[in-house]
Amino acid sequence: MKQSELEKAKKGALSMLRGAGIVLAPDEEIEITDFGKGDYERLGLGLVVRVSEPEYGSKWLTVLPGQVCPNHFHEHIKETFFVIKGDVEMRIGDEAVEMHAGDKLTMPPGTWHTFTSVGGAIIEEVTTRQVEGDSRFEDPGIQRSVTVEEG
Repeated sequence: MKQSELEKAKKGALSMLRGAGIVLAPDEEIEITDFGKGDYERLGLGLVVRVSEPEYGSKWLTVLPGQVCPNHFHEHIKETFFVIKGDVEMRIGDEAVEMHAGDKLTMPPGTWHTFTSVGGAIIEEVTTRQVEGDSRFEDPGIQRSVTVEEG
């Protein structure tokens, strides 16, 4: 991802958050991931790590219209997703669950899941303790971080 595309994606994520009435604390930064595939608008997320403690963590996730978080599971982490704004289609294995603002859904460790949004969404993700490298993606070519190029 080019630096200019990264900055544009961060501004877009910030605009989505502000549109939901979410204000970032001075120490909170927006992270962007395209999962190493170079197509952020199709496969990616905006993330704000709100807190990462040994016992629990919380993130805000921004999902663009049509954007997908790829199929994965966590070996140790239990997650609860709260839809703050928009609609989300959460796929749990072969089951599709339609979620709307105000809905919540908990994933135990080992649960395959992926999600998308037709019109865009903001999700709060609350997890048990953070474990580095805990995500296992169906596509072994997926990378959690973005590679930034000049331009």
